[in-house]
Amino acid sequence: MKIYHLAKLFPDNDLRQDDEAVIEYIVEKIENKQEVDIKTTASENFTSPSSISRLAKRAGFNNFKEMIYFLKQKVNEQQLIRPSSTQQKFLNTKQHWEEIDQVFELIKDQGQVYLSGEGFCDLLVKYAYRKLMLKKIYAIDLKDMEIKLIAHGTPKSLITFSQSGENVDGIRRIKECRELGGKVITFSATPNSSFIKEGDVSFQIDPEADNINSENSTLNYFFGNCLNAMEYLFDRYLS
Repeated sequence: MKIYHLAKLFPDNDLRQDDEAVIEYIVEKIENKQEVDIKTTASENFTSPSSISRLAKRAGFNNFKEMIYFLKQKVNEQQLIRPSSTQQKFLNTKQHWEEIDQVFELIKDQGQVYLSGEGFCDLLVKYAYRKLMLKKIYAIDLKDMEIKLIAHGTPKSLITFSQSGENVDGIRRIKECRELGGKVITFSATPNSSFIKEGDVSFQIDPEADNINSENSTLNYFFGNCLNAMEYLFDRYLS
């Protein structure tokens, strides 16, 4: 098991960079149903038992055995709970899947869709644009465009992205699209944001990190998880 989020696994940790390799070694042993003891762990990682003991304390435990018990629980949870793709962290939604089915079927029937996203979300728009074109859906990037000037009286749906869920241009485009009879799919990292409330279909995407900011200068998986969500949704509905 590759561990990507030590801070989430061990919230009160003071781990060092080289501790991760040892923890991954331990987790792999547990997954393979092998016994894990402090002497063997130290020997196979070219360190001493006292160093392994200090590692356990840096991870927030009283001792090595306590850490092993915790990791065994985590591994068992992962093995016993196999979530379906609609239960993944990148597909948190308040809508029923029957409602989502209808909106994506509408996009497929229309053969066209608007895309909107500002700042870093522009990369999501560009990715969606190219992916949708491959799926034979004509995508229209709304950057520097007004929906009412290009709609020609034909309703089209809108897929829009905003980490905060409060982007002013995004909210305006949601209203414009709906006034012209279109459906709206929103992606946001922020629960109870305007994007989450206003979407006909809304996905709250977990950034998997604390203290994200508008500059996107800290650890943030929102954009990567949006890509995962699009991959799943486009494959499910537009293949």
